[in-house]
Amino acid sequence: MATHHTPRGENGSDGTLIRCQGTPACGQEAVLEALGMALAPRKPGAASSMTSSSVKDVSHTAAAPAGPSQQTPRPSGSAVITSPRPSPPTATDWSDDSEATETPPGLPVIGSTGWRYEADEHGGTVWKVRRGKEVAWEVVLDWAPYVSERLVVLGEDGKSAGRYYTITIGADTLTKSLSDLRTADGWNDFSDDSGAASRTTRDVLINIITDQGKRLPRIPVVTHTGWHKLPDAGLTYVFADARTYPSNRLVRLIGAPPALRRAAEPLDCAASDSECRQAIEAIATHGWAPMMALAVGARAMAHSLRPLSATFVFDAEPNSGKTSAANTGRSLLLTPRPHSWPPIPTKGMNSTVTDIECALDFEGDMPILLDDIPLTRVSSASEVREMEKKLELVIRAAGNATEIKGRRNRDLTAKPGNQIRSIPVIAAQMLPPAMQESLYRRSVVAYLSREGGEVDWRWYKNGGGESLTKPLRTIGERIIAHLYEQGEQASGYLEHLEQEAARQLTPHINKALPERSDTMEGVITAAAAMLSGLGLVAAATGLRMSDLTHTVAAPLAASLARQASVMDERSTAQGGVATAVGEALRKALFQKRAHVRDAKGVARPAVPGHIEQDQGLMYRRETKTWDGRGPALYWLPGRGPALGITSRNLNMLLKASGDPRVNSYVDRSLPEALLQAGALHRNLSQKDRIASHRVRVGADNLRLLLLKPELIWDVPS
Repeated sequence: MATHHTPRGENGSDGTLIRCQGTPACGQEAVLEALGMALAPRKPGAASSMTSSSVKDVSHTAAAPAGPSQQTPRPSGSAVITSPRPSPPTATDWSDDSEATETPPGLPVIGSTGWRYEADEHGGTVWKVRRGKEVAWEVVLDWAPYVSERLVVLGEDGKSAGRYYTITIGADTLTKSLSDLRTADGWNDFSDDSGAASRTTRDVLINIITDQGKRLPRIPVVTHTGWHKLPDAGLTYVFADARTYPSNRLVRLIGAPPALRRAAEPLDCAASDSECRQAIEAIATHGWAPMMALAVGARAMAHSLRPLSATFVFDAEPNSGKTSAANTGRSLLLTPRPHSWPPIPTKGMNSTVTDIECALDFEGDMPILLDDIPLTRVSSASEVREMEKKLELVIRAAGNATEIKGRRNRDLTAKPGNQIRSIPVIAAQMLPPAMQESLYRRSVVAYLSREGGEVDWRWYKNGGGESLTKPLRTIGERIIAHLYEQGEQASGYLEHLEQEAARQLTPHINKALPERSDTMEGVITAAAAMLSGLGLVAAATGLRMSDLTHTVAAPLAASLARQASVMDERSTAQGGVATAVGEALRKALFQKRAHVRDAKGVARPAVPGHIEQDQGLMYRRETKTWDGRGPALYWLPGRGPALGITSRNLNMLLKASGDPRVNSYVDRSLPEALLQAGALHRNLSQKDRIASHRVRVGADNLRLLLLKPELIWDVPS
């Protein structure tokens, strides 16, 4: 037997070659002697564990190199951690991190096999296992999201309606919803998230965030200001800057705009009782409209405790002080920052519908101001239509206590929509001329003029508004505390204030509006409920409610009488629109300002049973043709019969008639009004164009309103 040391092989290991010359020479003792080893002495009676097959194992083990320890320290700057395995890995080995190494780095990412992480407020690391002959943990990210808060959104029913997490990545600590994190945009606000561009990596990061979150306590989250019933805490008011009353309640507020949050921050010091009373006296001295706005703002702060489904509207001439008056109420909870006056509005009416909708949803139980509707008598039809659409959304949603706009999830199941949880105050330079009577029924309108004395706008402009800042904020804080003290009796207490306000307002209403419809009674009830907010102001200042309502009651009643007159005009216009259209067109045809053409577009007497003068036509003997002036009405016997006319031409004729029942409509609102009045044939083939029809007239394809001819003539059957 001979032994030879072999040179270093390809795998970098040394070996020993044993040459046997005959079987006896390769016995057990000879092999061990050649290796420089000896058998350990056996205990008496113990069986030998060294068999011929064991010799092969020993020689194989002797030829293998001694590997390094499999305990792997946590990396400090190195990108990969390796550890050899005693046997080649299988597919099953890689599916479980526990088999990859004895001490893998960090914690496993639940839901993402083969990933691990560690995270704290100072940073972190994310690893991914790398397949190969050796186990390797590769650093994918040299940072990891650290979660400090798990926030659970409370739905309207008090149940969980979503999740938010407070996350630290590098220098940024932000609160993000789980739904936002599932999109690429949800990571854009983090400036130190390099390497998280791929969808796979983001999914792993979300699993890291939720894994940390499940170890944290649940913190309730609300998505709007106002009164909430918190789990284990009860009734709580949440301000726009996330403060609570009572203070230090465990709750978070999501979605506050930065400017609104700053405006809601507390004052350095509160006003005294005498300063609060002097402020109220100053407001009362400089116009009844600001006092009414103060009442509406105070009552809005109790909306969730006893809902009031109505909107308050200032219909005011330009530069009449409508915004100053409205801001008197808004100043109960907001201090102008950084400017001294006025506080920021909820939204301007020039904002998009979605922007207005979201802002209204956030501002619950606080004074709301939508400023300003900049319509004039020369505003374009598109501007009027846009304002009509916004007013329709806001006033109808507030008046009906419904969501502003219905929404659906991707699977078409109902999705919670935005709500109005306060009393919207709208400042309008002019309301749309064709605003529906049904919207007036859901509103209380105050009419202001520039020199009418409703608002002393010069006083507000010259520093009066700024002087109210501190006292009004103090009064607002006191009202919140006063409402909280009512506890479960808050609704009954507010009902009592409404009854008292109605009692004080009724004599003035009877004088200004002795005869009124049932519809107007509903408006008066809403006005009295708004006026009851002065009872809350009185409780916060130590004044008598009757002294405050005395300033407002008489002029408010006069304004309601004017609103009743406007509503009667709108009701008459809408109710008699069919008759008015017939009269206006019959007059236009007789005066040769419109004429009839047949279904081919040829001017001729086409309506059977009626002479040419009734159809606006004149016969030209020299040319032997019929002549007609003004817009054309197409006689379409196969359509009902019907008279077809474009919406624009019809509206032009109605405006020229001077009839107040029909001359206030815009091109867009006219077809719907005529359809509701039964003056048009309905389009049953196009759901989005039910009031108009596409008709072939000669060589032209026209979009026409199909009027019923019996509106104008007695048409023989």
